[in-house]
Amino acid sequence: MINQSLLDYIKQQIQQNTSQEQIKSSLLTNGWSATDIEEGFSAIGLTSQAVPLTPSPTPNTEPLTNAVNSTQTIAYAGFWLRVLASIIDGFIVNLIIALFSFLYLWFFVKNNDSFAGNTQAVVRIFYFIVWIIYCPFIESRGGATLGKKIIGLKVLNGNGEPVGFFRSLGRNLAKIISSLILMIGFMMAGFTKKKQGLHDFIAGCIVIKSKKINTGKIWAVIILIIGVSVGLVILVIAQLTLVISTLFSPKNINTIDVRSWQPSTSTEIQSWNTTDTDLSNQTMQNDATEANNSTFNTFIPLSSEEYDTYFSQPIAGLDEEIGFKGSRTYAGPALIVLNTMGLLHVALPIIPNLEENSDYIWIDLTSITAKDGTEILDSESSFEQDLFFKSLTLRKNIEPVEFLSDYRSLHYIDEAKPFDIKTVKGTLFFKIPLDSEDSANFYEKSYPFSLSE
Repeated sequence: MINQSLLDYIKQQIQQNTSQEQIKSSLLTNGWSATDIEEGFSAIGLTSQAVPLTPSPTPNTEPLTNAVNSTQTIAYAGFWLRVLASIIDGFIVNLIIALFSFLYLWFFVKNNDSFAGNTQAVVRIFYFIVWIIYCPFIESRGGATLGKKIIGLKVLNGNGEPVGFFRSLGRNLAKIISSLILMIGFMMAGFTKKKQGLHDFIAGCIVIKSKKINTGKIWAVIILIIGVSVGLVILVIAQLTLVISTLFSPKNINTIDVRSWQPSTSTEIQSWNTTDTDLSNQTMQNDATEANNSTFNTFIPLSSEEYDTYFSQPIAGLDEEIGFKGSRTYAGPALIVLNTMGLLHVALPIIPNLEENSDYIWIDLTSITAKDGTEILDSESSFEQDLFFKSLTLRKNIEPVEFLSDYRSLHYIDEAKPFDIKTVKGTLFFKIPLDSEDSANFYEKSYPFSLSE
């Protein structure tokens, strides 16, 4: 039995001098089968003209989304529906990119620092490939990306026919123009006759409602996106917390009280820095107490000669520590490392009075040079000018050797990135009171350093 609304619609369009091909195209776009259309034309005494006999899903109960008496043949998609579809598409694309970035960092950068400098370029290339496949390619195969399919939208050319790959590509590239000047090009879809954005006008396209909008489904998808996004944020925070605590937090293992012992020979210092045994079993003399697990806040008066003995022994044994992989150099007793994420790590052998007194040691950066030779140190920032922020808070670590360590970020001009860094130059300073914490006599040392990729 022929649907009466279909017959009424065909009669109305014929009376308005709409061509049969346009009527067929509109009906096919809105889910009517070629057989139903042919029967409708036959019922009113017209011969169907080359209606493609393509299987079609069950039709809507209305020939078009708009009312039959409307002069419009297509229900155009408004601004907010298109925004929702774009949000869903953006979530899907960025989820793919995030997964790829994680895999790239995990399998390549983690095992070979040389890949780190190419990370941005690789991710951008992959993003372009995903964008080409996801937007123009998928859109030209069914008229809709996943976001548009979920919302119930479809992209067509100006004649109401399916959009081809190159037209879809041009439309998506034209979105760059639409994004200019406060996104006016996109907002045009809210008030133009056919709900077209600037990019739609440029490519000669329209966006229609291909089926009845299911509000419940839309809200379910939005809630799902919010839930997944929150879950991913929590997961990232948890992973970062775990990594930071693993790399930089003190381990709860028996440690010797370095402030209760003063070395009498350089041989003892060498033994102290390089031993792999449990130092809690050793007993050091020279008015010392037995090694224990406590933390000390007392100041130990030392002479310049005694500090010289400590400072003559550079830290060793950190070649395989993940926090100290990257460009490295020695500055006096300290190992300084610039990792691929733009963090400057410092490791020291255990030296009395430094562990609880971070103001006794600091770093002054003098230059950060980019790979193109330009200077990118943000020397005007308060971070670089305020001594308080330069101070390194030293903490105790014990694997593979017991040492003091900390890290600080580098501040460079806004346009620069960690992967742009070629050379970092600065000076490591020590200024330690000799007789007491309030003494006017100091043991002072400075060690210039330079790190290069």
